Amino acid sequence: MSTDDVMDLEDRLRAALAARAELVRPEDLGPVAPVVPLRPRWRSPWVLLATAAAVLLVLGVVLQGLAPDPRSDDVAPEPGPQVELPQDVGRDWQVRSDSSPAVLDLDGDGVDETVRFRAEETKDFDGRIRLETTLSTTGEDAYGVARLSTTIGTYARDPIDADGDGDQELVLPFDSMGGPGEPSYPMVFDLRDGLLVQAAVSDPELLLMGNTPVDGGRTPYYELVRSQTYWFEDGSLYSGRSVNAFAEGPNMTATRPASMVFDAWRWVLDAEGVLRPQDAGCVAETPRGAIRPCEPGARDALPVLGPEATEFFGPGEEFRWTEGYRYVARLEQQGEPTLVVQGGDGRTLEHPIDVADPRVMTTQPTRIFYDGASVVVRSATDPAVFQVLAQDGDALRELAPVGDVPLTTDASHRTWLTTDGALVTVVAEDDARWRAYFWAMVSSTEMVALPAGEVCFADVTDTSTARDC
Repeated sequence: MSTDDVMDLEDRLRAALAARAELVRPEDLGPVAPVVPLRPRWRSPWVLLATAAAVLLVLGVVLQGLAPDPRSDDVAPEPGPQVELPQDVGRDWQVRSDSSPAVLDLDGDGVDETVRFRAEETKDFDGRIRLETTLSTTGEDAYGVARLSTTIGTYARDPIDADGDGDQELVLPFDSMGGPGEPSYPMVFDLRDGLLVQAAVSDPELLLMGNTPVDGGRTPYYELVRSQTYWFEDGSLYSGRSVNAFAEGPNMTATRPASMVFDAWRWVLDAEGVLRPQDAGCVAETPRGAIRPCEPGARDALPVLGPEATEFFGPGEEFRWTEGYRYVARLEQQGEPTLVVQGGDGRTLEHPIDVADPRVMTTQPTRIFYDGASVVVRSATDPAVFQVLAQDGDALRELAPVGDVPLTTDASHRTWLTTDGALVTVVAEDDARWRAYFWAMVSSTEMVALPAGEVCFADVTDTSTARDC
């Protein structure tokens, strides 16, 4: 567009505006609109609503972040141990002649009450026990109900004052009827409003007597367990659990040390009727079963690894065992060596010996098998070779070693029979330490080495030099 064209356009615009102005009359003109101050945007109703919503959203997020973890406080806690009141049953049950009444001061007046035990009659003697007495302070009857392992021979343990209020609580033992390895425990009854109420236990796994399994300690042939016990001292109930575990195999075999160190607890009865453990430090159990406070540096007893049995007989000779199961054995050498056993019951057993230049130990391996004839055979020329035989009815059977420990003697293993009938193998570890094992029968044809602890030797060929590492 040229300059002349722009000027022509401006002239036409001026003419149009002038013509429009001539059309405006006075009455078309009105007063100027008053000045109204502008409202800030944030004061707009819609903006205020949006802002409030945003604030609430932010507060919700913040409060949610500050709220307790839903995995803890928002989830209902598991109920603690509950005390149950006894039912008034068993008034007509009979007091068995083989039960013994308990005598203790239930109400704290210095006068003993006598608690009688009435047994519910059942076919298997597994019914309930009614506890009943007359209180010396009021002359009123008090009762409770217990379910023990059996109704035969009910008796009480030492009374305790677990809540320190001056009266005594009744303690009845629940003795396991399932055999060895199944723990027993005490049941405590407190006088509350005329009732003998069984106390609940906050940590029942700590109040046991017997061997209890260790998590992850089961193997195909044995299980690692801890020893637990409870006892009474100065009117209080205590319990303990061994610090270290030991092996428990079949047929009541175990490698439990002669004396052990235990963590201990004293049991206190709270206002709600719940027994709770208090740390009582360390105690040691002696070989005779006595409980003593730990001395500095207390540890479990070493495994008994000796003395080593050295007596034996060879081909053409015989030996007579006169203790326990009585039998005579002779080693015949006609072709292959054969062991011939004549039992005291008249049975004759034979088994070939697969050992070069055999020697039969005159100590019976009773820690492996004692309910019949059993022998350990060694080689006079090869200390690495052993053969163990045990009676199975009318036959002698060889016990094959199973598990990870070999039955041998070499640079890192040594095997021997002790004079008390234990077959021992020690395995070399680092820093001159040896891991000890006792052999135990796990079937009529197998035996396994049970771990028995760590030991050091001044001379591994001399069992008398064994010492704590």
